[in-house]
Amino acid sequence: MNGKRIGITIAKIGGGALLLLAVVLGIRRFCIESLRISTNAMEQAILSGDYVLVNKLPTEANPGRNRVILFKSPLRRDSVAAPLFVSRLIGMPGDTVTVEENLFMINGKQLPKAPTTMATYFVSKELEGIIRSLANKLAIPLREWKSETFGFTFTITTLEEYKLREELPDGANKHFVQEPAEEYSIIVPKKGIAYRINETSLKACREILLHETNGKAVFRDNKLFLDGRETNFFYFKHDYYWVLSDHAKYAVDSRHLGFIPDNLILGNVWFCWKSNDPERMFKTID
Repeated sequence: MNGKRIGITIAKIGGGALLLLAVVLGIRRFCIESLRISTNAMEQAILSGDYVLVNKLPTEANPGRNRVILFKSPLRRDSVAAPLFVSRLIGMPGDTVTVEENLFMINGKQLPKAPTTMATYFVSKELEGIIRSLANKLAIPLREWKSETFGFTFTITTLEEYKLREELPDGANKHFVQEPAEEYSIIVPKKGIAYRINETSLKACREILLHETNGKAVFRDNKLFLDGRETNFFYFKHDYYWVLSDHAKYAVDSRHLGFIPDNLILGNVWFCWKSNDPERMFKTID
C-alpha cells in the first residue's frame, strides 16, 4: 500500500515538473525571453555583456518602428542554424527608406536619430585640444581616436555630438564634421503588392528572392529571370523590414543581410535586467 502511494506521489511530482517545464518553455518561446548581448552593434542603447528581456507577444506594436528588435539571419547559408542579431527597425513594409547626407528619411520625412546612434566624426588639428578638454569636462569617451593627415577621427553618439557642439566656440563647428555615409533610396517589400525590380532593389532583394522562389531565381546583368524570362515585377509572400544598427562599424544589419522577413523577427528588445554598468540595470531600451 505504501509503495503504491509513493509511486503515485512520484508520478504527481514528475507530472508537475513536466508541466512547470512546459510553462517555462512556453513563456520563453511565445512571451518573454532573456538574452545576453555579445555585440557592440547597438552601443550605447545596449552594451556587449548586457542581459535583456525580449518581448515576443504578438501585439500590433511588435515589431515597432525605431525599436530595437531580435531577429534571425535571412541568409540561405544560415538556414540550418540561423544566428541571432539585434538591430533597430527603420523601415516598415511599403516604406521608402532614404539615407542622404547622414540623415534617415521614411517616405520623405526625416526620421529622428536615436540619441545612442553612433557615428564617426572628423576634427581638424587646431581643435584637438578643445575637443579633448570638452570631452573630459562632459565625460564623453572619444572612441576609436585615430590620427589622419589633416586632423583626427573618432566615434561618439548623436547625444554626445550635441553636447560637444553646444560647448564649442563660434565658428568651430565647421572644423568638426561627420564622416559621410553611403547614400541610397529603397522601397521595403510588402506582401501581395507588385514590387519593381531594378538594379538598386535587386541588390537588397537577392536573398529574399531566392527564398521565395525556392532557389529558382536567376540573376544576370543586374536583372531577375524566372523560368528563363526577365521579370520586372515580383509579388512577395511575406512582409519585410529594413534594419540599421546604431554602431555601423560593428553592425550586421540590412546593409549586409538585406530585407528581414516577418517570420524571422522574434520580438522587441525591451528591458535590461543585468549589466556591468549599474546605471543601465532595470531600464527600458530605446
